[in-house]
Amino acid sequence: MTQVLGIPREEAAQLLRNGDTGFIKRAELSLESGSPGFSKALSRLKELQAIHPGAPFYAGLLINANEASNRDNSSSNDSNGNVANEVGDAFRLETLLFCAALESSSFPVRREAALKLLHKILQSNSPNDAGFVLGILDSGGIESDFLPLLRVACLYRLGRYDEAAKTFPAESATTEWEKAIALFSAWKAPTGETLRPELRHEITAFLFALASGEVRDWAFDEAFSSVGLLGVAESAALLGRRSGANYGVGLLFFRAALEDGGLVFFSFPSLIADLGRAFQYTPSMRGEGTELFRSWARQIEASETEYTPEAKFFILFYAGRIERVNGNNEASSDYFLRALEYAPDALQSDACIWYVLMNALAESPAAAASLVRSTISRWNDLSYFDDVLERLSYYFTGRRQWNELLEIFFSLENRGPSASLAQYAWIVGRAVEEGYLRTFYRPERFYLSAFQTENASFYYRALAAAKLGLSLVPEGEKSTAEKPAAPEATGPEADFLLGFFEYGTASFSLPYIQAAERRLSVPELREIAAALAATGRHKESLDLVSRYIDLEGPPASREDLLLYYPQPFKEMVERYAGEADLAPEILYALIRTESYFKPDIVSSSGAVGLVQLMSATAEEMAGRIARAGPDYRAGGLDLKDPEVSIHIGSYYLSYLNAQMGSPLLALLAYNGGMGRVRTWLAADRRQGGLPEDLFLETIEYTETRDYGRKVLAAAAIYGYLYYGKGMEEVVAIIGE
Repeated sequence: MTQVLGIPREEAAQLLRNGDTGFIKRAELSLESGSPGFSKALSRLKELQAIHPGAPFYAGLLINANEASNRDNSSSNDSNGNVANEVGDAFRLETLLFCAALESSSFPVRREAALKLLHKILQSNSPNDAGFVLGILDSGGIESDFLPLLRVACLYRLGRYDEAAKTFPAESATTEWEKAIALFSAWKAPTGETLRPELRHEITAFLFALASGEVRDWAFDEAFSSVGLLGVAESAALLGRRSGANYGVGLLFFRAALEDGGLVFFSFPSLIADLGRAFQYTPSMRGEGTELFRSWARQIEASETEYTPEAKFFILFYAGRIERVNGNNEASSDYFLRALEYAPDALQSDACIWYVLMNALAESPAAAASLVRSTISRWNDLSYFDDVLERLSYYFTGRRQWNELLEIFFSLENRGPSASLAQYAWIVGRAVEEGYLRTFYRPERFYLSAFQTENASFYYRALAAAKLGLSLVPEGEKSTAEKPAAPEATGPEADFLLGFFEYGTASFSLPYIQAAERRLSVPELREIAAALAATGRHKESLDLVSRYIDLEGPPASREDLLLYYPQPFKEMVERYAGEADLAPEILYALIRTESYFKPDIVSSSGAVGLVQLMSATAEEMAGRIARAGPDYRAGGLDLKDPEVSIHIGSYYLSYLNAQMGSPLLALLAYNGGMGRVRTWLAADRRQGGLPEDLFLETIEYTETRDYGRKVLAAAAIYGYLYYGKGMEEVVAIIGE
């Protein structure tokens, strides 16, 4: 039987699955660099690969976390220095484990181990740590494709810049980390003197092109500590970028960078966007920003200065955004229309048009509707404009201006399927059916359009199916009699990520999943989403499924739907739904929409738990429950307890159903409050009163409108997947 660090492989694997790294520390490994047993210790740690190619890496993560926990529980005043010794041993053991992972057969494991070591080298407070790693790398005990990068990082941290520059020239760099270390090595190397004028510009351009993240943080620190690298304006601009969303502080630096006329902004046009955002979100300085961007925009018009197309776009685009927050919608739209000429890509083009439409909405929805019809042919991504179309739908439905809705519907239909097309098709169809709108077309013509729009909400498609007498079965859904396809083999990236869940490190997995997901196939992402759900990370699982469904596009498979609409807390949900005389699919839909099944979630408004109740409402409902059942208030009401939350939430929804008279109105009251819903109903009835499904489209609060649709759509899918109901059947019953 294979032995791993002196114990049977399966026993070692089980310990690692449990997050127990004690067997590694009990292996009597020599952790002192240069000691006779040091190379043997490294060799023995490689035995962990017999468990899994990533086992040394997972063990390194666990050692770090376990030791941090132990330090928190230990006295910091150990008179014998034991705590300090343990910290040193933990650092060395963790480092050795990541070094052992460098020889893994899995490239993702090697890559991530190298990044861990890179961070330890470059971000350490002591050069001795870099010396320790360099000693391991130079011992001959490691062979890895990442050895050159790690060696040059050690040399750099030890101040041996000339060696680093010769070992890893900047032109051979392919990643941001490689580029950053190579550039700064070349700058600080004594032999790089003659290269400095060209190198200075290359480094500055590199710095201003970096997105936020660890590489940028490190590179910015190195730039500020590199004598002679940055000029005054460049230093100020870099400090402004570093301020991020702290726009007021950022402006203090950006203003210093403007003192020479703003040359650095025109040399690196992406800085204009940082400056524009800073002025836009700092009200006290917005007047100054308005004048600056107006003057730059005038120079463009007068051709007084030769700006690049990129600079012209950012100047005009942010001039438009600043004017918009000033309330100057007409001037704002003029700037956006001018910026549209220089838009560098489809996304920025859509952004310009979107702002023009939003400005028009603020002034005149009728004018905005006309602009929608005249610009829709230029829209690149129709979903980008969903909120514009949603606002127009709300406005015209509330005012019973059905012909406006019909014209927008035809414009959308000419562009092809979209989520908004189904919404408009449903509303127009219902208006025709109720006699509010006269047209040559029968309602079924519009219902069919909504039903056939695959990428639309299940809410509108299910409603349309009920009207047409059809069954809505999600595209891609397999018959229960059909044998499921065998799972596809996963690649090394997915195997590495799934190893987190198998070997005690699931809590570390999310950043690695997010970094790698675009390199994975949909079946691999599906398997990882299932692993997240199996460890209770339902929100993370749902987020991942949502992203890969959007990436892949409809139809979603049954496997995807089961992951996207899971059944945690099944026994409790079905029991308390039954007691409250609620369909379980409705309660499940409400919980999923409210909390994504996170029991301890707390909203910004103070709503707590799976069903997101405010404390006052929960106390009142708990008091009512206590009259004939358990008193959850005894000892303090704990809304983070799943059973307490589900019981009170189901009781409250049932209470609202009785008060409001229908399941749909109860759901709207759950989100918007009974008082508000009654006020909206009263206003609607003064205009004659719309059917409930159309009344939903007129609700003042966007959040509440969307909430009603989301819960009903989710209920339809839960009813279909788990309770033997047609989706159209669930929605039709709720909407009655």
